[in-house]
Amino acid sequence: MKTIIISFANSSEQPLKSITEEDAGIHTILNENNRGNYNIHRESYATIDNINSAFSIHGSNIGIFHYAGHADQQSLLFNDQAANGKGIAFQLQPSIGSGALKLVILNGCSTGAQVNQLLELGVPAVIATSASINDITAKIFGIELFRNLCQKRMTTRYAFTAALASAQTAATNVSLGLGEPMNRALNIPGEKPREPFWGLFYKKAEAVDSSPIPVEATQTEVAYEPNLQLTQTIFTALVLDGNVPAQQLDERKKQEIIEDNVFQKTIMDVFPHPIAIQLKTLFAAEYGADALKKPGIKRLEQIARVFHITTEFMGIIMISQLWELKITKQVTALPDEISDLMEKYFNLTIHERAVYNYSTLIKAIRKFIDTQANVNYFVTELETLREEDVANKPFGDACEYLSYIRTATYFSISNPNDPPMIQEPEVPQLCLTAEEMLSVFFEKLGFLHRYTLTSIQNIRINKFRHDTSTEFDHQVVKLMNSNASHEVNYYLLAKHLDNSGVILTKQSLNVFNVERRQYKGEELAFLNLSPLVVDINSFESRSDRSNLVFYGNFSGDVYVFRNVSKPDDELNRVEININRKFGRTEQQEQGRYEAVCKQLNAFKEFALHEIIVHP
Repeated sequence: MKTIIISFANSSEQPLKSITEEDAGIHTILNENNRGNYNIHRESYATIDNINSAFSIHGSNIGIFHYAGHADQQSLLFNDQAANGKGIAFQLQPSIGSGALKLVILNGCSTGAQVNQLLELGVPAVIATSASINDITAKIFGIELFRNLCQKRMTTRYAFTAALASAQTAATNVSLGLGEPMNRALNIPGEKPREPFWGLFYKKAEAVDSSPIPVEATQTEVAYEPNLQLTQTIFTALVLDGNVPAQQLDERKKQEIIEDNVFQKTIMDVFPHPIAIQLKTLFAAEYGADALKKPGIKRLEQIARVFHITTEFMGIIMISQLWELKITKQVTALPDEISDLMEKYFNLTIHERAVYNYSTLIKAIRKFIDTQANVNYFVTELETLREEDVANKPFGDACEYLSYIRTATYFSISNPNDPPMIQEPEVPQLCLTAEEMLSVFFEKLGFLHRYTLTSIQNIRINKFRHDTSTEFDHQVVKLMNSNASHEVNYYLLAKHLDNSGVILTKQSLNVFNVERRQYKGEELAFLNLSPLVVDINSFESRSDRSNLVFYGNFSGDVYVFRNVSKPDDELNRVEININRKFGRTEQQEQGRYEAVCKQLNAFKEFALHEIIVHP
């Protein structure tokens, strides 16, 4: 089994305050993500003697060597003793010869001059610096590099770039060279040092377009049973949140053996359609989904897609609430950061939106809403997911991890000719970890069953001469479960809802007439999600099915929407041209179409802070 050596050398004369934190952070990450794939040799107080001993013990099985501490162009400093860099390089030769060594990290000042010797001896990839590096910045870079390599299973190339971006946040105005182009063939130190930043050096691109972390794929495949953990976690969350069908099934399982697909159907039946349909695909409940029933890239893509469509749905809810506050004049002006956020959101391309981090958007909008007096969240449970709550840290970590998996898997879809961000040997382990993270994510979202996604097809006014009261008869289609029930229902209310839109409701109505599928009540609390969520088939007077889409992008006079069932499929995209002409026989369709177009233009005005003259 291969070994990862992490060594940390401090100085009694010039102590590095962050070295202990880097040591603890990297060691924790290695431990948490090790499933018997590698050994960890840790030297928290590295000396020349104990490092020589480590090289001797592990011989030809060293996979990664990481050094953090004082250094210069020729030496690494171990407990105030200078170790010749060339000597370190030669001691790594047995592991170079065996093919075990994949990466050397010299996280100290000005170590770039030592790179050539390592590359000449055959080290595939080296990370080193070309000048003095801030202590805190170095700590962040080291920890994030290992997080990207071990937890996210990034290739060396992408792990390095992402760690550099994290380190840049602590570097104030100092350029770390984040925008530097990376050579696809080779990258070796030049005669003149570049800006003071880390460099990734190699002679062959394949050395950095794979992960250096050892993986035992066969162990993962044997141990991994797809959907088991996720099904159990979501079902338990529903039971704890008081979902009646789940609680009834929970009682049944005490008396009889119930198959997994029954639990999965219960889950899918109570979630809003955009989430339920993606879970259905992941559960491989559809014909021809064999590729999703075992660890593989298709399953990993779908895990990431479930996460992304769920966070997009939650993000749309937050944007819709923000817009509602503006429309009702509860908020008169938005701060610059929120205005800029909305403008960026509106102008995203389809590919950018496919990997957009909705967690960041949700946090920003929530932070603003929290500053407003007497404003309640429509989805009240969002208040329980605050990132500053220590109990929510696993949820936040899961969001961060799954965001990367979404980016990495979608990268291969949108850039088929580029080297993939994820290598095939990494996929089984990633499937296991990604499902664990998706389980952590959904564990907090059991409350979603409390909200009903509904498409309002039409509203008729019932007012009789002999009666002074008015009743609003809403023709609606519930957009719940993986099939998005296509049966029309009727809500009889004393106060009308918004017309021609997709809304989210959170109250139950009493059944009034079973045969006529009528429900009755005084009023129904709702949040209109249009025009970010549209039921395209509501335009068609003869349609009895729903076709739910999410906003994609705007170009010229055309709004492009993505189908929630297949959001990454170009063939399933829907275009709405605000200047579309209708025939004489399409008056009903034209009215509904124009209602959506007016909402789209109004949202454009809201997002881009434009002044539009309405006729």
